[in-house]
Amino acid sequence: MILGRLLHVNTLVKLIFNTFHLPTKLPPQSNGDRLASSVFPSAVSKIRVKKRNDERIMADFKPVNSATVGLGGYGGTYLNFFNKDVEKGTNAAKLAYAMSSDLSRHQKVCDELRSKGVELFESYDQLLEQKDLEAVWLPVPIDLHREYTEKALAAGKAVMCEKPVAGCIDDIDAMIKARDKYNLPVAIGYQDVYCPTTLPLKRRILDGEFGDIENVTLYACWPRDNEYYGRASWAGSYQRNGIWVMDSPANNALSHFINIMMFLLGPDLNTSATPKTVEAELYRANDIENFDTISCRVTLASGTTCLIHMTHACEEAFNPHTVFNGSKGKLIRGVHTYQTETDKGIHRFDRNTSEHPVWENMMERFGKLVRGIEDDGTTGLATLETSRVPVAIVNAASEASEVVNVPADIIRTVNLPGEKTLRCIPGIEDAFRRCSEEGKLLSELGCYDWAQKPGMFNMANYYHFAGPKGACITP
Repeated sequence: MILGRLLHVNTLVKLIFNTFHLPTKLPPQSNGDRLASSVFPSAVSKIRVKKRNDERIMADFKPVNSATVGLGGYGGTYLNFFNKDVEKGTNAAKLAYAMSSDLSRHQKVCDELRSKGVELFESYDQLLEQKDLEAVWLPVPIDLHREYTEKALAAGKAVMCEKPVAGCIDDIDAMIKARDKYNLPVAIGYQDVYCPTTLPLKRRILDGEFGDIENVTLYACWPRDNEYYGRASWAGSYQRNGIWVMDSPANNALSHFINIMMFLLGPDLNTSATPKTVEAELYRANDIENFDTISCRVTLASGTTCLIHMTHACEEAFNPHTVFNGSKGKLIRGVHTYQTETDKGIHRFDRNTSEHPVWENMMERFGKLVRGIEDDGTTGLATLETSRVPVAIVNAASEASEVVNVPADIIRTVNLPGEKTLRCIPGIEDAFRRCSEEGKLLSELGCYDWAQKPGMFNMANYYHFAGPKGACITP
């Protein structure tokens, strides 16, 4: 009898949790999240955004017949998500086709896809000839984004292009022109924009809950070893085959965080902020062409100043930590949470609300775009225009300042398992934290005698990237 009652209670508890999507454990905290909690340990109120379980979103429209291009690298991430929906196609998209320039390199993946009815191609042009194909997803190298997008649009296909949009603003403007010419949807895979908490938070900013946003600071330290920089011929490079790539922390791995910062600062729900000037310091510790460390100050048309400090040349990882300082309060954004500090108190919110909420929301938002269905205003959209802003900032920073080599006797090389090595700037993690707290650029902090004063670039009427300052390279 007692055992039966216990089982009944256990079943009831599970039913309650599943029905109301209640969380069973707290999400992992980033370093930034821990920092925010330690500042106000007793005052932080953990308010939960409603959880969703791992069931797929049932879109109320016909799934978009889709293809993904690239089976290796980041393309594998796309496949992992699509694979949930290949068999039944009950989500907003159905994976019908996939393409790789060399299918033999991915035999196991190809066999699995074929078993699920996915047709495979080695030719992009042949893929685009499929009449029932409605949209292509492009997790391809940066230098292929413009070409593949333009070809898809010309073939009558919608496009979901991976971030960053391109290596230069010229290519993005060409993609905008192609989109408008063929009147087809193009969206960008800046996942944070599609997060279910993004638009509600942006509304709070626009409604003045935090007052005027006076300044924003963003710092991030993500170590990247020699294997990372050897992963592709374009890694850490300016160009590949004469096409701008501008691979760097700010234009690849960490570009998400510049993009979402600018999106949240936009003057309305659909647009991003407009940068006016950039002061930039660029450094390299790795044996690469472009920078692996950036310290820059962006002044917006609104007057808000944004400090951005990012590096891959670090030994310790610190997840991106963004602080929006307003006249009436503060917003702290970590990888997993938001924290708000106003006269109503200090509250903490989950940013991600399920195992794959961002992917699911991104897929459904894009599906609605393809179907011509108006969104209900709950999910953001990363457009070519909003996604142009972070690339423009990176381009302007590169035109403002030459990349400075960190002195060889300063660099520390750390040996990692598997004969990998990591080149680090000693103390850069603490330096960037202090820069953010004190509102300074790296050279203004005064902790490194090799740091150089920033160059400045005026971004008014910025429509052409002339190339990195001091580099003998032309488009």
